[in-house]
Amino acid sequence: MAAASMGLLGFVGGCVAPEPPQAEPVAPVVFVPVARPVELTAEADAALKAAEQSVIEARVKRALWTAAVEQLNKARAAALVFDSAATLEHAKEVVALCALSIKQTALPPVKW
Repeated sequence: MAAASMGLLGFVGGCVAPEPPQAEPVAPVVFVPVARPVELTAEADAALKAAEQSVIEARVKRALWTAAVEQLNKARAAALVFDSAATLEHAKEVVALCALSIKQTALPPVKW
């Protein structure tokens, strides 16, 4: 009987499973909202208006370059997403291109 009880204890003892490891609580993920600008800076807005005025002036003088129109479109697209830096950069390029195109009209035509 002692042998039977030892066998039974050995059998029962071998079937005992260790306690499962305790799962550590997971910290909640916190998303920090990215602050997006909701308007252009005053400088970018003024530059965009100056660029639009320069394009109008160049068009009236029949000196508008397509590169200036492309840059104006890029400046307007950047203004729609409130990207002040890109708006300012493209608007300055528009003003420079329009000034060059108007200046070109004062030069004599090229003869080949």
